Amino acid sequence: MNKQTKKTLLILLIAVLVVINISALITIIYSENRELPSNRPLNNQVVEEIESRGMYHFLRDELKLTDAQFDQFRDIQGTNMSKSRNIAIELSNKRREMMNEIAKVNPNKEKLDTIAKEIGELHYHLKLNTINHFLELKEICNEEQQESIQRLFINLLSDQDHDEFRPNEHRRGRNRRGRPQGRD
Repeated sequence: MNKQTKKTLLILLIAVLVVINISALITIIYSENRELPSNRPLNNQVVEEIESRGMYHFLRDELKLTDAQFDQFRDIQGTNMSKSRNIAIELSNKRREMMNEIAKVNPNKEKLDTIAKEIGELHYHLKLNTINHFLELKEICNEEQQESIQRLFINLLSDQDHDEFRPNEHRRGRNRRGRPQGRD
């Protein structure tokens, strides 16, 4: 590749990045001016309760789990967290690999395409793991508990859907994985 071609490609890349940044800013501004759903205060309250009592104790109390159910829940949770953690580590490694390839003078487009597909596959497995976890949790619950957990999940997931790309109050002071940072 001659210098003129490299210069043209670099200018095009910069132009594309500028367009992406402008689009992102417009999206952020638009989403901040949007009206919040009416169930928002309830979601914040649930999130605050989970943060203060911890997910285990919140679910135990909210679903009125028996001691035996709670033991099963902890086992399921431990297995799920281990799988999710392993997938998250793989995702992190793939992102690092992708950034290293992008940073090269002549990045390999096919390799980047493969990495992107692998990242997508890892996201799929992470979601599948989450689905299986919730299904296993439902299996240990009685009918009344299943209704409660369904309402809780719908409430929390609807909150997540509205806030995926929106900075908000309940995410402040949280780490990259959405967990609370150390408290004072």
